[in-house]
Amino acid sequence: MLKKIFFAAALLLASELIAKPVVIASIAPVEYLAKAVGGDKIEVQSLAKGDVHSYEPKPNDMKAVAKARIFIAAGLEFEEAWIPRFKASAKNLVVVKSDAKIAKLKEERGEQAEHDEKHEAHADPHVWLNPMLAITMARNISDALIDMDKANKDFYLENFQKLMNDLLAFDESAKNELAGLKNRKFVVYHPAWGYFAAHYDLEQISIERSGKEPKIDEMASTLKMIKDENIKVIFADPNRSQKSAQILASHTGAKVELLDPLGYNLLENLKIAVGAIKDANSPK
Repeated sequence: MLKKIFFAAALLLASELIAKPVVIASIAPVEYLAKAVGGDKIEVQSLAKGDVHSYEPKPNDMKAVAKARIFIAAGLEFEEAWIPRFKASAKNLVVVKSDAKIAKLKEERGEQAEHDEKHEAHADPHVWLNPMLAITMARNISDALIDMDKANKDFYLENFQKLMNDLLAFDESAKNELAGLKNRKFVVYHPAWGYFAAHYDLEQISIERSGKEPKIDEMASTLKMIKDENIKVIFADPNRSQKSAQILASHTGAKVELLDPLGYNLLENLKIAVGAIKDANSPK
């Protein structure tokens, strides 16, 4: 009996020694970056799904965080409220700001909010949708993994280099694909694509105003713009209401397509966005 207990204890100790460090990312695109850099040396998962602005951790999320060595933040609003609680539940948790050293754009909030002096300006958190900024995020993640696990420094650096090369190759291809577009405006429900638009010299026009459904007069002005600019596609966010996009489409003849700013496979998601915007703005 004692031998069995000793053997079981030895197995448990061995499993703990060889267990991969647990890394928690706040959102799926950051999980993708962490997995690309960390490979099979880490166990990584993300927390927030769907509308991250209303995210609250479930009990299983808190259990996962309690086991984690690293929490990778992305500069989202919900993180400010929950990171102190995460650190309280995991005393040795290291919080990594993947958006460190990135200058933020002001989030597009709509004309009414822009002219409201009492309205607080919000930084746009969607930095991962610019491939150059995604490289900065990946570098910050790589530095954190190396600090945690110096023995595998070369492994992490090699993976980071590969990811960076993939993003650079995509960026060059994307610039070539979008270079010839005469109409460089695209309509979205939620203004998540500001960094993407700025990087590729595009103009994002948001249906949503100040994080809310647009009012009747705002819908009317957007409707006029869609007709005047001959916009053929309205991009909806699968994580949010598509009602306004569908209403505008029904009155303009435009079609509604989905663009997900929170898709897990960031590189593939950016390729989809480039293809969709190019197709929407190319002469038919």
